Amino acid sequence: MKFVISTGFISLLALGAAQQTSVPSKSSLVPTPLEAFAASPETRVASSTEVGRLESSAAHGVVTAIMLEDSAQPPDRLRGVRVDLRADDAKDTVYLGEETLATYKRAMDEITRGTPDWRKTYAQSVAPGGTSYFGAEVFWYADKKPRVHVLSAAQCDAGNWSGLSVNTFTGTEFRFPGREAADLSALFARAIDTLNPK
Repeated sequence: MKFVISTGFISLLALGAAQQTSVPSKSSLVPTPLEAFAASPETRVASSTEVGRLESSAAHGVVTAIMLEDSAQPPDRLRGVRVDLRADDAKDTVYLGEETLATYKRAMDEITRGTPDWRKTYAQSVAPGGTSYFGAEVFWYADKKPRVHVLSAAQCDAGNWSGLSVNTFTGTEFRFPGREAADLSALFARAIDTLNPK
């Protein structure tokens, strides 16, 4: 199932949660297991490989495949990606566990497959000055406030920009004009390959 959000103005919009009445702060969100592990003073980065960047005139993203380990003997290890996002007025870092990467890649592929029809049907019918988002079901929270510090993404068409919108549920929308969900899908695919060499 796909969702489309159309609105006549842009406010603090958490993608996939358009009916949300308040935006959670980063401190009110539960960290992912990988983020919690990374924050432990006993944890160190055992390996990291930048798998790619998502660049635009308005925002920048870096996706890094990482393996973290603690000081236990033998060490506990977790793998996944660190996604560093930066815009002029904001920055955020999200950690996604290896076990979630295939789901994120499928979501980006779902958005990619549906974008041409969405652009024909919905984006062309949005009122002047309006905004239309097209995302994937996995990012839909309906009336619930997001509770975990993760990513959401959607294609966006607005009067003044069009491209990929990435949200971390902290009240900041990272806009990547001219970029597509397929670009982020490719980075997740590269991260999966890096974490699982053949």
